[in-house]
Amino acid sequence: MLSKLRSAGAGRISRSWNAFKSWPVWGILLLVAAMGYKLNELDHQFNVGGMNYWKWAVNFGAVLLVSFWTVFLGVRARAVGLAVLDAVLSFLIFADLIYFRYFKDFISVPVLLQAGQVGELQESIWSLTQPGDWIYFADLPIAFALAGWMLWKHSAKRKRAAASERIAYRSRIGFLWRKLLPASLVFVVGWALVYYPVEEQKNGWASGLFVGNWWNVPIYNVTGLLGFHGYDTYRYAKEHWFGAKLSEEQIQEAKSWFEDRQQLQKQMESEPMFGQYAGKNVLIVQAEAFQTFVLGQSIGGEEITPNLNRLIEQSLYFPNFYHQTAQGRTSDADFLTSCSMHPMPTGSVFVRFAGNEFDCAAGILQNLGYDTTVHHAYDGSFWNRNNMYHNMAYDQFYTLKDYQIDEPIGWSLGDESFFRQTVEQLKERNRSPFYAMTITLSSHHPFKLPYVNQEMNTGELSGTIMGDYIQAARYVDSAVGKLVRDLQDEGLWDDTVLLFYGDHDNSVYDWSLYEKFFGRPVSELDKDRIVRQVPFLIHLPGDEQVGVVEKAVGQIDTLPTLMHLLGIPTQDRYLMGISMLSEAPKSVVFRNGGFTDGKVYFIPSADGLIENGKCYSLEGEEAAEIDTAACAEGAESAKRDLSVSDTTIENDLLPVFRQEDGGF
Repeated sequence: MLSKLRSAGAGRISRSWNAFKSWPVWGILLLVAAMGYKLNELDHQFNVGGMNYWKWAVNFGAVLLVSFWTVFLGVRARAVGLAVLDAVLSFLIFADLIYFRYFKDFISVPVLLQAGQVGELQESIWSLTQPGDWIYFADLPIAFALAGWMLWKHSAKRKRAAASERIAYRSRIGFLWRKLLPASLVFVVGWALVYYPVEEQKNGWASGLFVGNWWNVPIYNVTGLLGFHGYDTYRYAKEHWFGAKLSEEQIQEAKSWFEDRQQLQKQMESEPMFGQYAGKNVLIVQAEAFQTFVLGQSIGGEEITPNLNRLIEQSLYFPNFYHQTAQGRTSDADFLTSCSMHPMPTGSVFVRFAGNEFDCAAGILQNLGYDTTVHHAYDGSFWNRNNMYHNMAYDQFYTLKDYQIDEPIGWSLGDESFFRQTVEQLKERNRSPFYAMTITLSSHHPFKLPYVNQEMNTGELSGTIMGDYIQAARYVDSAVGKLVRDLQDEGLWDDTVLLFYGDHDNSVYDWSLYEKFFGRPVSELDKDRIVRQVPFLIHLPGDEQVGVVEKAVGQIDTLPTLMHLLGIPTQDRYLMGISMLSEAPKSVVFRNGGFTDGKVYFIPSADGLIENGKCYSLEGEEAAEIDTAACAEGAESAKRDLSVSDTTIENDLLPVFRQEDGGF
């Protein structure tokens, strides 16, 4: 009897142990452990705020939520499903890392809608990978080996166990124990690990963070990477599919902002230079990744930008000009410059809102009799330019098919040939006045020029990405010099207003290279300003109005400045910028919520709290960090500017404003 009892007890223990082992959650826990390690490594790479316990909890919870469904699968399908899920999440983490290294932001749904452009960025993507990145895929061979082993092991037992499996599945208690209970447990734990930490932070330091729409990094610091992607998907769905219409009060708040801005813009009409260049041609050069720090610099006694240095001495030059781009990069710069509104925090306005109504330079000048053209020696579909430029009212868009590739460099045509052929196109059109927008490509990341186009000895920077960038900057400078000569030879120079500016930073964030270039350490303020400062100059016919304007200005101010010179009132135009030549005050607002007014410079913190940001005084011989309270009002105003821009674009409000105005 005793032996029978012992045998029965051992049988129950054995069955309980086998049942415990068969619970389909152990693979999920392995996935959680692997993803936790990878997300921790990724957080170190991002370096935007440590992996605090809230972020840890949300990351673990997110992995549970994306994997709980595998519980309902059979043993073989579950093993394969978890291995595939591991691969998908690993690739997502790696893609976010590469994207962040270039854009300092995270992949969003609007970015994924532009995924067709990834192939065009292949060379840049490869240059951004690092040897240590293999760690994000190190567990995949093990995961798929385990999946293969489970397939082999259970295939041999499948026939033998078929009858008992059917019996177990027919049993409600068996289904509850084997499937529903563990799946529910995984889901509930995952939901709790996401919901409660996010709610706790929303009611604390992150109050209001999910209401605004100005920077993804603080959201990441609340939700972790997978949580960010979940929120971003929700945000996109709400915006495009389930979002409620704006109230009349919200519409009037946005309209009131523009009306206040129009009062500031109107000041230029009574200031010097208004209309002084009415009827002149306009040629704009948007230079790819061209930054201010190379101007006036030399290596080994040789100037990097001799032609631009000389042109600056013959022009109006703005040394405190900043780019204000976000994820849309080159297209954002184009939008800021041409339409005087902020870019979106995720994706590109060119892609997401190409059908909206905007007040852009081409349309404004076309109505005044200008021949409006845009020139870019690349595929017209890139950044959805074909559609956006049609909406912006250009008379013609010259694309890759309109150029002879007689100087292949980088992505397409070298800038020297591009400028020469563009001038020929303008001469062939033989229409005056003209407004021509040109967008260069030769200095695109990763800046690899053919040896024959490398004009400088970059010394100790040779072989580094900084050395390559300097070579590219020198090549662009030579191309600009030849452009000026071509305009002179064709009789256009003395009848044309030329604007030259850089579109965005060069995505080079190895600060040791900058310290080697400058021969000195770079501070935190230096880093932020180096990344954001791009050159801007206006050459006026007859070398008139030569001088330096120290005012802090940005790309969003370009169109009002052009309207100032050409004598075009801003009345009834919904623009966010203010003429750079006007005395009207305005800050330069960055997409992350930072700003500068020339007196102070605010760098927001990764948590999005104004009081945790850094405020610098720019007055005096050297910049100095001061109490953040000195920047608080400006930071709140910057957030307001970004919110109004986002609301206006997302809801296509310009037609609504015009309807209320009676139309024009």
